[in-house]
Amino acid sequence: MTKKRKTYSAEFKENAVKLAAEVGTQEAASQLGVCKASIGIWKRNLSFTGETSSSEIDWEKEALKLQKENSYLRKINDVLKKSTAIFSQNDLPGSK
Repeated sequence: MTKKRKTYSAEFKENAVKLAAEVGTQEAASQLGVCKASIGIWKRNLSFTGETSSSEIDWEKEALKLQKENSYLRKINDVLKKSTAIFSQNDLPGSK
């Protein structure tokens, strides 16, 4: 005999995760009649897919953040290039 798995809609899973955030995973699982581990899996899956919609993202802040990060990484890259040039001078013949 094989057990038939229950399938739940995406809406049910979202509501279960929201309920778990409010009352706790154990309580939500007992209220909904599902396994506590299932709610944990649904929670992880929702965080990977991203719960925020594109309308909630502040694109200007995101662009500014990425510009700052890009500037920082360019500075690090320049320092690494300069240090590589300095250290490679010792390898040249006649530099000793």
